[in-house]
Amino acid sequence: MKYILADLMRVRELRKDRAERELIKAKEQVVEAKKIVEQRQKELEEYEKWVEEEIDRQYNAILKKEVRKGSVDELAANIKILRAKTADYIKRLEDAKEDVRKAEDLVKQKQDEVQRAYRNLEKLEAHKIDWTAEQRILEEFNSDKELEESVRTSGQRDPSDEPVEELAAF
Repeated sequence: MKYILADLMRVRELRKDRAERELIKAKEQVVEAKKIVEQRQKELEEYEKWVEEEIDRQYNAILKKEVRKGSVDELAANIKILRAKTADYIKRLEDAKEDVRKAEDLVKQKQDEVQRAYRNLEKLEAHKIDWTAEQRILEEFNSDKELEESVRTSGQRDPSDEPVEELAAF
């Protein structure tokens, strides 16, 4: 006999499979987000190194020649712009780190969904085991009942049906 909740069991199996696939995707997103953080960190370090070299180069260029006040002001403005751009690199790095945190939170959420899907499926599998055992007992009972009826209709007497004679007093 087909399990009465077979369709529900199939749905729960599909949900479990989907939850596992989504967990794998979420873990891949964490890996990608971490790669981006590494890339942003490297970009920041390279930019900071370049800024220091550029500032040194510009200072050295000014020191080697006679300059007017406007050139020094221009140098200060250029340095300010270069340092302000560093903040943009830092912001990009922080955004990438936030993306990693979000991706890790998503992994935790997907892990919970996988566990919930497994628990739901396990409950149904336990029910199926109980239901199958009950069906087997019911089939045995019905089989025994049919056998008893066929014995009665065939004219044979069941020894348990015979009257019991009372034993004489001892």
